[in-house]
Amino acid sequence: MSRTVVNALSRVVAHRTSRRGLLARSALGATALAVAPVAFTMRPVSAHAAICWCAGSSCGCGDLCCDGFTDFCCKLTGENLCPPNTVVAGWWKADGTGFCDIGDSRRPRYYLDCNHLCDDGCGCGWSGVCRSSCTAAACRCLEGCDSRKVDCVRFRYGQCSQDIACVGPIACRIVTCVPPWQWDESCSEWPAATDNSTGSHDRPCLHDGFTDLAPNAYYVDAVAWASEQGIASGYSSDVFGPHEPVLRWHMAAFLWLHQGEPEPLGSSHFVDVEGLWFADAVNWLADARITSGTEGGFFDPDAPVTRGQAITFLWRMRGRPEPKDGPPSSRVPPYPFDDVDENAYYREAAHWAVQVGITNGVGERTFGGERPIDRAQAVTFLHRYDRYDKLTRPQTTGEPEEPEDLAGTEDLEPNAASESESEVPA
Repeated sequence: MSRTVVNALSRVVAHRTSRRGLLARSALGATALAVAPVAFTMRPVSAHAAICWCAGSSCGCGDLCCDGFTDFCCKLTGENLCPPNTVVAGWWKADGTGFCDIGDSRRPRYYLDCNHLCDDGCGCGWSGVCRSSCTAAACRCLEGCDSRKVDCVRFRYGQCSQDIACVGPIACRIVTCVPPWQWDESCSEWPAATDNSTGSHDRPCLHDGFTDLAPNAYYVDAVAWASEQGIASGYSSDVFGPHEPVLRWHMAAFLWLHQGEPEPLGSSHFVDVEGLWFADAVNWLADARITSGTEGGFFDPDAPVTRGQAITFLWRMRGRPEPKDGPPSSRVPPYPFDDVDENAYYREAAHWAVQVGITNGVGERTFGGERPIDRAQAVTFLHRYDRYDKLTRPQTTGEPEEPEDLAGTEDLEPNAASESESEVPA
């Protein structure tokens, strides 16, 4: 079909739905129109369904295998990731699914297509999709007519991996609560496509772990550890909420659970936690001199935790060790941060934390002590602390082991919001 005809059809259907409007605007969006223009323009079907059919199959049009959508990667390979020799080539979203919501915050569910890579020497023409024979694709219903196809759909939205001009059929699709441009850095935020009808598409394997963690995020191992240890659960079995704020009572609970839920001495230190389920955690922190509360003798449980507070909690839990001085021959001043005042209550804690590998700060010689932390940063701090603590605590026999290189990485975006919040030093 000529590009002239495709462009004409695009103009006809551009106003019909936002998803079809995307196809008209996208450089690679003419694929559906080129393959099945009549089906696409005359029937209220999705772009996927317009280019898929059951010709040559024993399945009927009412079967899942014929609904025009590809099955999920987790069912194909066991992981909610693109298989080898495929690439994320496009995405869309569904609103109102409830799959990614946190409390009253409604969040979309994202779908990412994993397209096969084409063999060297195979071309695509203007469509952007090469022949199936140029790939490892083997078009089939994954588990018979009651399951969706894999390796069949020749379509590309095109917001991702735009440096790869030619891709093959869609092998499978990923489902995530993470915006695609955060999941895969090759993806752009625009054009944005929406298909709410896909919100009901599901597989049990999509619920095997948290789906709001970007696969290469610095906090993935820490979240897995905290979840396995029972220190930090998710908002649901699917959603951890890595970027949700950490309140002071959250941090108290994390530390208390990490220490094995020790019993407090019995006295209540703060009137604003009496009778609350986390009172034991807060009172234990006070007994252990990990916190003395905030001004006025309150704990202030619902206040956000700052980086300075979080590191101070860990430093005090370790026993308030003195940081080591920098080597005499070093040209770098012994203290690593320029933004920590000499009288800041967390000055020693921040110095110690960078020396033992809990954090490197938020930028070159910048600690960001007044910035609030989120759940990802909190469990990362605690995970690094746990590794360091276990490696350096005295053993039952022999000398303590030398710690491995536990250097931290930047654990907060430099442009994160800043709040003024201070803890009264114990």
